[in-house]
Amino acid sequence: ERPLRRYPAQCIVKMKYGRRDEGFGSLGAFCKGMSPMAPASMTVNLADEDDKYMVWPLSYAPPGETEAPMDALGVEKSTGDPQWTKCEVIQLPSRVVAVRYLGDLSMGPVVKKNDRLLRESLQRDGLKAVETGTVVFAQYDAIYSMGKRREECWVELEDGGHPY
Repeated sequence: ERPLRRYPAQCIVKMKYGRRDEGFGSLGAFCKGMSPMAPASMTVNLADEDDKYMVWPLSYAPPGETEAPMDALGVEKSTGDPQWTKCEVIQLPSRVVAVRYLGDLSMGPVVKKNDRLLRESLQRDGLKAVETGTVVFAQYDAIYSMGKRREECWVELEDGGHPY
């Protein structure tokens, strides 16, 4: 199964991280007083695996709107408090992503393999992926949650590169 999802424009907080648990901790502290949403997504540069970012959605655009409401507290913290200079609050445009569910922990080799398999299925079916040189995966559950987690590999599709 390979669902496609359209995400509306989002206001997000984006932060470079070293270890995922530290990224969750830092973004959790940054978002105190805000209402971040799921999922957390991680982007890893394939040419430099130390170049990786974690993103948390802060708001989504309402139906019919092209921009999400900016989170005023997030903007204030990211621009006015030196403690949070690593955190960037920005808009992401609407996008369509192809999804592959990860059946195993989201470790580097597992994510890369699933990204490759997802891209191969997209090419086979005539859908056009955005080529970024990165892998993106999403995590819906807390990093220390027990049991089966919901984790996914995402590939963004080009505008016009899909039937939606």
